[in-house]
Amino acid sequence: MKLLSAYEVDTVFGMAGTMTVELYRGIALSGIRHVQCRNEQGASLMADVYARATGKPGVCTIIAGPGVTNAATGIAQAYCDSQPLLVLSGACATRTQGKGWGAIHELNDQAAVTAGFTAFSAMVRYPEELPELIARAYAVFRGSRPRPVHLSLPRDVLPETVEADWKSRRAPSLPMPDPAAIGEAADRLAQAKRPLILVGGGAVGTRKALTEIAERIGAPVLSTNAGKGILPQSHPLSLGCSILQEASQQALANADVVLLVGSEVAAGDHFLPKLEISGDIIRIDIDPTELTSMYSAAVPIQADARAAMLALSSALSSRKPAAQRSEGEHRVRDALARNAAKMTDLEKLHARVWKILRSVLPTDAIVMGDATQIVYTGCFAMPMEMERCWYYSGNYCSLGVALPMAIGAKIGAPHRPVIAVAGDGGIMFTINELATAAEERLALPVIVWNNDALNAIVEQMDQRQIPRIGVEPKSPDFLGLAQSLGCRATRPASAEHLAQSVRDALVADRPTLIEVRQDSPWLQV
Repeated sequence: MKLLSAYEVDTVFGMAGTMTVELYRGIALSGIRHVQCRNEQGASLMADVYARATGKPGVCTIIAGPGVTNAATGIAQAYCDSQPLLVLSGACATRTQGKGWGAIHELNDQAAVTAGFTAFSAMVRYPEELPELIARAYAVFRGSRPRPVHLSLPRDVLPETVEADWKSRRAPSLPMPDPAAIGEAADRLAQAKRPLILVGGGAVGTRKALTEIAERIGAPVLSTNAGKGILPQSHPLSLGCSILQEASQQALANADVVLLVGSEVAAGDHFLPKLEISGDIIRIDIDPTELTSMYSAAVPIQADARAAMLALSSALSSRKPAAQRSEGEHRVRDALARNAAKMTDLEKLHARVWKILRSVLPTDAIVMGDATQIVYTGCFAMPMEMERCWYYSGNYCSLGVALPMAIGAKIGAPHRPVIAVAGDGGIMFTINELATAAEERLALPVIVWNNDALNAIVEQMDQRQIPRIGVEPKSPDFLGLAQSLGCRATRPASAEHLAQSVRDALVADRPTLIEVRQDSPWLQV
């Protein structure tokens, strides 16, 4: 833990157990803050979003066996979303591993359990291995595509004495772009008649260069969920995160050159097997495997997006573009108008709620969305002017993540407003973490959208004439449940009541669960 302090770790999320008590001696001695979760899944999700909110790797400390399998959902989500997460778990004593003796919390090969959704997973056999493994983890976090790392610490290794004074090691630099590839990309973009830019989470931090490029070549800018807000939605060239909507998908299909930056273009962002992109793709990504994926690049550029976009902006400054900014703005207005005209009645209902929330939330507020229909609508209906404000993991798309993720965000960025938005089904996966939020005295509005069903699946069953089995669970008394866990709770009776409830929750001395029923009379306008 002292070594982690040298890497600027100041907070860990977790749950102590038989195998990790010595680790907690280190937490106490190092002065690192420990946030106690109510389930290890919550710990991994909190640590994931702590990383997103702070820009530093998140750390969770969990027990072996069931702790690892409980945390697997959060670890896998961090993997899919390319987040730096260090998982420190206990492990059975080294002499018992693989023997099948029935040791407590035993997994036959614990490192293998998480190997498929981590950058690497290692079983520590000797204390002296740790400095190199931690340095290797930070090389992943800071010098390549960030992904989780899992280190298993056996109960007989943790108490061993360390003679040397462990020190942090410098991480490698991020890869820089090939000047020849940048020049070719600039030529193609300058000659494009219908360029379009698609940005994902890897493009965070590129706003200035992105704006310069888009304005110079007249390119509409479309984003995935992870890229939402990099270009402010109020910008005339912004299509926002409307990648779910048909007209924006058509604009992408019609582009003759697409600049794709920092995104794997996951199906969870657009709900299609594959987006249609007929034009040439210029692709910037830190991961070389993405450059040869299903969206293969005519001009592949393996590099940190910030360095590549700055170089590309500079290269374009000396070239005269074929397309004009006014043409790009016209394409944006046309696509957005057609998108608005095709919204369903349910999407319009959701949009009314998002309009209320947007009116009371500051620009820098963080919105944590669960896998639920109102959040799917929010992807395009909730405007964002800043990056790192909208989080919805459409890739892994696990239910129940919004609440623990919001807790991690609020602890990582206590000065920023944070809200969670979840459905009545999803919130039940992790509602126990309301107790964690109450214990930490977090001013956290938790919006529960209640339609007494897993409605997206209900609709699919109805369309396919399948009986509704297992999709209409009975909701608890959400208000009473929240209050029993130490939270405030309310059910708004009007639009203004919802707005005031959120305002009050943002300055409260504890979390507030706000139940919004889909059948509320005040929403049916």
